[in-house]
Amino acid sequence: MTEPGLWQGLALLQHELLLFAGLFFLIGALDDLAVDAAYLWLRMTVRAVTPRRSHGALLRRPLSGPVAVLIPAWQESAVIGQTIRHLLETWPQPELRLFVGCYRNDPATLGAAIAGARGDVRLRLVIHGHDGPTTKADCLNRLHAAMALDEARSGRSFAMVVLHDAEDMVDPGALGLLDESVAAGADLVQLPVEPLVPRHRPWLARHIGAHYCEEFAEAPRSAYQPDRPSQ
Repeated sequence: MTEPGLWQGLALLQHELLLFAGLFFLIGALDDLAVDAAYLWLRMTVRAVTPRRSHGALLRRPLSGPVAVLIPAWQESAVIGQTIRHLLETWPQPELRLFVGCYRNDPATLGAAIAGARGDVRLRLVIHGHDGPTTKADCLNRLHAAMALDEARSGRSFAMVVLHDAEDMVDPGALGLLDESVAAGADLVQLPVEPLVPRHRPWLARHIGAHYCEEFAEAPRSAYQPDRPSQ
């Protein structure tokens, strides 16, 4: 085979492979397109109506029962204090109990958690009996055991358990929305997270945060619509 013929054969092979690759990508996207088409049809026929809630009605809403918030923390000294302080100030309901799981070989996180609580008696600081790190599931199991002990001592069962990350800031109306949904019969409630770009951070950290913004922007919009301007 001459050299021009060889190149023509390779070009033909390239086009054939591109055709097959495009076909397989199209087949793989059909399920996503089907979901999008079904949603658009339901919206157009007014069969899928997103309920709207007023942010003002959810602020400082009295809870229907005791609530436990669980936060596992390993080497989170840089963020856990601010998270605890913001959560306890933003959710002032007395029925709230905040369980934070720390490790005995992580005194920095332990100290930051104590400082962040500022003496708030609603904090339950749980120290894991083993050196960290273990797994988040293991720490959550330890927090669950502490929660069960708290229920036994108080004689009251928690009506709702909220899982929270050590670095996330809570919204003032989120707890009221969760409580309202659970009281209405929901077994599980998940709220979307709004990512914030850390503009004061170095270049790499800013672009990592921007990546999360792009990922979350593709997620469904929340049914919870604030009636106040964003901060």
